[in-house]
Amino acid sequence: MTSPLRPAARHAGLWTEVALALALITLATLVLNAGVFWLLLKRTEEERRTDLALSLSSALTAQLEVEGSRGNEREAAFRRVLSAYQGTALDLHELYVVDARYQTIASVSGDAPDVPDTGLRAAVVASQQFIDIKGSHLGARFVQVTSPIAPRGRPVGALRVSVPLKAPAVPGGVLGFAAFYVGGSFGLVSLFGYVLFRRSLIQPVQALVQGTARIAGGDFGHQVRLDAALELQGLSDALNAMSASLSGYRARTQEQVASLEKANAELRLAQEALVRSEKLASVGRLAAGLAHEVGNPLAAVLGYVDLLSMGLDDPQVERDLVDRSRKELERIHRIIRDLLDFARAGSGRVEPIELSEALAEAVATVAPIGKLRELNLGVQCAPELPRVEMERDKLHQVLVNLLLNAADALEGRPDPRVSLQARLDPADGMVVIECQDNGPGFDPVALDRAFEPFFTTKDVGEGTGLGLSTCLQVVEGAGGRIEVENRAEGGARVRIHLPALREEAA
Repeated sequence: MTSPLRPAARHAGLWTEVALALALITLATLVLNAGVFWLLLKRTEEERRTDLALSLSSALTAQLEVEGSRGNEREAAFRRVLSAYQGTALDLHELYVVDARYQTIASVSGDAPDVPDTGLRAAVVASQQFIDIKGSHLGARFVQVTSPIAPRGRPVGALRVSVPLKAPAVPGGVLGFAAFYVGGSFGLVSLFGYVLFRRSLIQPVQALVQGTARIAGGDFGHQVRLDAALELQGLSDALNAMSASLSGYRARTQEQVASLEKANAELRLAQEALVRSEKLASVGRLAAGLAHEVGNPLAAVLGYVDLLSMGLDDPQVERDLVDRSRKELERIHRIIRDLLDFARAGSGRVEPIELSEALAEAVATVAPIGKLRELNLGVQCAPELPRVEMERDKLHQVLVNLLLNAADALEGRPDPRVSLQARLDPADGMVVIECQDNGPGFDPVALDRAFEPFFTTKDVGEGTGLGLSTCLQVVEGAGGRIEVENRAEGGARVRIHLPALREEAA
């Protein structure tokens, strides 16, 4: 068994998904760009501070070399030069002068290390300027410039200048710069993306959705016009082609429906004419059968009455004529009674009926009849058989008719046997009553006309032809059906299907 289809999960709109995707991509790009721009700004600031340190170092070195050329007043001159920078607004991490033995001569900020570093040795020994970046990326950093002091070409000391490396001077620092850059750029990109994607994607898709809704609503032939990308244009062309095809299909369908309606009207007229013809034929057959069945005994009675009116002198003959008239009149009465039974609607009193009791009552009713005394009559009723719900008298009438018909068919035959059975059909849950015999069975004409009123295979005066017609009317009125057939081993079978009580059938 296939599982029922699950409803599709609802997703956000196309515009929302596109906007979210673009927002994430744009945000990631802007964050990376902000980092790159910050590094560039930081690099620029480092270069600017390095240039400042070099310029300051070059100016001081030149001034110190001039003052250092005065001989014995060199150290005092170095102190005098540096003291001029004492208390200035310069942001200096280190500013001091050492002699050739790496001893501090003058200092504005910081002192020479106990062990001379690479910069001091390069300046004093090799008379070379040395530039280095000190500190860590997570802590304080500064650019360190160490320049040799060589008044006459021979180094007599070294000047060290260190300038702190600071973050670029932007409002809010790193976070402020990132927030301003990302927010501003994101706003511009969002505005541009909204205008671009709305025009190139969202509006065409909305037009396709609206066109599809109109076509689905029955506006076949509606065409969608788009000025969009190649793929969306192809989708629009396919939708328009489908709409045109549906329009043509609807036109052809309407023509076929009109043709079918016309044919149906003609067929209905022909059917009504056929029904009227069949009704007239049925009435004619009914009238002919009734006239034939009643006319013969009525003519005989009229003849007997004419003879009696002649005044016969023989009382024995008159008594015989009266007896014959009575028999013919009883025959007419029986025909009219059967006809009334056939047309009678019944009492309408429906009740649950035990089939075992109904079968027993039917057998008891026909048992005194002389032609049934010689029958080998077998009755079988399945145990725990559900009851049926119908008029008790009608069911009794049906069962008696079946038994009488079987007795008539077996009259004069050796070893006559009739079987009356009741069982439950597991295929449809209905109760089945079968009456079968070992007689001659139905001839082909009788099988086709068995339920036709006044059709009989008996001799004139022996039957009215209303028995099976009455049975059919009763069974169908109870919601069942009746079937007649010939047995393979010989004889006839009449099978009745009746609905069982629902609670008992279950």
